[in-house]
Amino acid sequence: MIPYVGNALYCFADSTSMLLASIGENISRSRIEVLTGVGLGAFWMENAKLIFFSNTPPDIGVSEALKLLGFECTEKSRPEAEPAPLEELRTDLTKSPAVLGPLDMGYLSYFPWSEPGVDHFVMAYAMDEDEIHLHDPAGFPHVSLPLDQLERAWKAERIGYRRDYYRYWTLPKRVHHPTEGEIYGRALQYFRSGYQYADDLAARESWTTGHEAILTCADHVRGGEVSPPEVGHMVGFAFKLGATRALDFATFFGFRDAELATLKRRQAKLFGRCHTLAVRKEWSSLADILQELAGVEEEFRVSLFAC
Repeated sequence: MIPYVGNALYCFADSTSMLLASIGENISRSRIEVLTGVGLGAFWMENAKLIFFSNTPPDIGVSEALKLLGFECTEKSRPEAEPAPLEELRTDLTKSPAVLGPLDMGYLSYFPWSEPGVDHFVMAYAMDEDEIHLHDPAGFPHVSLPLDQLERAWKAERIGYRRDYYRYWTLPKRVHHPTEGEIYGRALQYFRSGYQYADDLAARESWTTGHEAILTCADHVRGGEVSPPEVGHMVGFAFKLGATRALDFATFFGFRDAELATLKRRQAKLFGRCHTLAVRKEWSSLADILQELAGVEEEFRVSLFAC
């Protein structure tokens, strides 16, 4: 397999990697991204007509990845929207950087193409009286954000998966050195639980998940009535990110389970083809590839639960 090296929309994994690097632990963003479990499965948002290739919310995934890697981390959030814990964060930043998220990208004024209602994660490292100072993994080191804008972004009222308000992770500490075998075994258990979590949530919310979600998306695009926001989601986010994540999962599985790795490599190629066809607006052909992708997704799930 020819490896891919390039841009990836890995904001929470990038931010977590920077946080761990602050204590001398150099763990790649790709490894962290895989261990979050984000990127497995799929769900279909009927009202917005959008497909997301994930079972697990990123804020849950970050916490689980840290545990799998052998770290403890102080994780904080607030059950109420007011007041924002700015002074608490200011104190914590004197001891350690912090990963903040989810944030609403629409309030990040340094971001030249920020989009309201899109989730994002950053690493904060200092705060003064007027601004917070950040490394933003979207390509913006050492940027600053006024505190009133931080508060609005961090409240994340438009981010659907947000749990509580003002979540952040700080003061990481290694407490265990798990072997590769331990990480792999525990990750498989966690990945299976992600599918079960999605099934339970879908039953409560009447969502469509897994291969059925992808088939629903295929039926929708075959009709050709795809709105500009839907196209933007597909070509700017869903398919290219799906391909990158699938390749990283293939690398993770490759040392221990050839079948799972092969299925993830097949998914990566199909995601790439989906992106190409979506850019061309060849909806019938895209629907055909999505149907194939749905079949591979179901094969992967069955194989994951069988191993």
